[in-house]
Order: sequence, then structure tokens, then C-alpha cells
Amino acid sequence: MKIRKQKDPVKQKFYQKIYMDNVFKSRFRDGSKTFYKESLIGNFMEYYTLKEAVSLLPFKVKNKTVLSICCGDGAEGEYLYKLGAKVTVSDFSLEAVKAAKRRCKYLRGVVADAENLPFRDKSFDLVIVRHGLHHIPYPYKGLLEMNRISKRGFVFIEAQRNFITKILIKLNLALEYEESGNFVYRFTRDEIRKFMRDIKIPNYKISTSWVYHFDFLTQHIYPYFNNKISFSFFTFFFYLFNFIFGYFGNSLVVVAIKE
Repeated sequence: MKIRKQKDPVKQKFYQKIYMDNVFKSRFRDGSKTFYKESLIGNFMEYYTLKEAVSLLPFKVKNKTVLSICCGDGAEGEYLYKLGAKVTVSDFSLEAVKAAKRRCKYLRGVVADAENLPFRDKSFDLVIVRHGLHHIPYPYKGLLEMNRISKRGFVFIEAQRNFITKILIKLNLALEYEESGNFVYRFTRDEIRKFMRDIKIPNYKISTSWVYHFDFLTQHIYPYFNNKISFSFFTFFFYLFNFIFGYFGNSLVVVAIKE
């Protein structure tokens, strides 16, 4: 179900909810389907940025209270639960929360608006979002809420905006608007630095890389790297490529530390 572009915030939320409810009723009914199929390459691409984010934290997530907002099918929540965290997931879509709990029954689920979260200040040790802020009308309202309810820090994993991603959009190799009608907001390093100054968090880390979600690659290229030998070659060149060109990558990981 493709929805026309939405520029009105109220309409965007309304249609976003309809779209996401439909997605999780149909595509994620069993609560286990991920963007990439379960495989060596699939797991690597699915969790690469999440593992990067966790590695940048100055503390272990084990026994920490964690909120995953815009939780989708619960991939982040399940991953953090397996690391020993006490995880709550939230999403504007009831069907998304249901899918997350089907995926991992140990998650606590709450239907909530990321721009107006129903939690007290400093309710969680850590708050995290992955590819969710660009779904809401005002991504920085979501970040302010993450800052408000987090005690030790927050993490967001989103798209980066630079001259290369602008070219990719022009070539239709990256989306400006998604099927749900929402504009895909992309962050720059400079605006993140300014935001951190504004909320008085001097301790933060930014990591960027190329982790490309492109149907042609997913369907026709990545499957060739699902045995151990070819997968080793893939990861070698993946890390080498990102070591050289990762600064301009499409994927952005930001870890804000409040301690």
C-alpha cells in the first residue's frame, strides 16, 4: 500500500499509523521476519549498526533498563534483551508492538507517540531508536523526548545527509519519501553537534558507514556471500571500504552519554 507524499504533520501521523498497522498485520504476522533473510550476510547487515552502537557505549547494557522507541517488529528490543537488558518497546502502531512481543515475549510493549512519550523524566537507563525518527513529523522532538526520559544516555541510528546521498536520491537509488508518504529526514554531523551543544551533552560519539538497503543488492548480490569463505571476503572488503569511505556513509550512529 503506497501512500502519497504527506507534508501536513497531522495527516502524516494518521497515514503513518494506517500504513504501519497494515505492514505488521501482513508482512510481520509471525513476529520474526526481518529486512534481510536469516543468514550469515543477512544477520551481518541487519545488526551491523546496532552492534556498532552498543560497542560505543561506555557501559554494558546487561541489567540496564532500555526503551526502544519506534520499535517496528522488535529487532532492536530482542537483540538488547539477549544482551541482558530489561527492555521496553514502544511504537505509534499497535500492530508493531504486537509484532515485537510475538518476536520476543519477554519485551514489555507500550503504544506511544515518539514525540510525546508517556514516561517520567529519567525513566530508563538508555533509550534507543533505529531508523524510526524519520517516520515522525518532527525528528528533533523525538530526540528531545529521548534525552528527557534517559538517565545514562541515548542512541539513535538514522540516515546521514551529505552530497553523496543527495546524488543517490537524484538517481533514485535512495528514497526522499517512503511508501508510507513520510519524508525521509537525514541528519548531518554539524546539526548533531549543534543539537548536543543545545542540550548540554558534551560527551557523544558519531560513527558513519555504508550499510546499504537496496533491493537489487539484497536480492541479487548479497545471497552469493552466504557461505563462510565468500562471507569472509565480503566482510574484509566491507570493513576496508568503510575505513576509507565510511565518513560519507548513508548510515549514522550517534551515542550520547550523560554520565
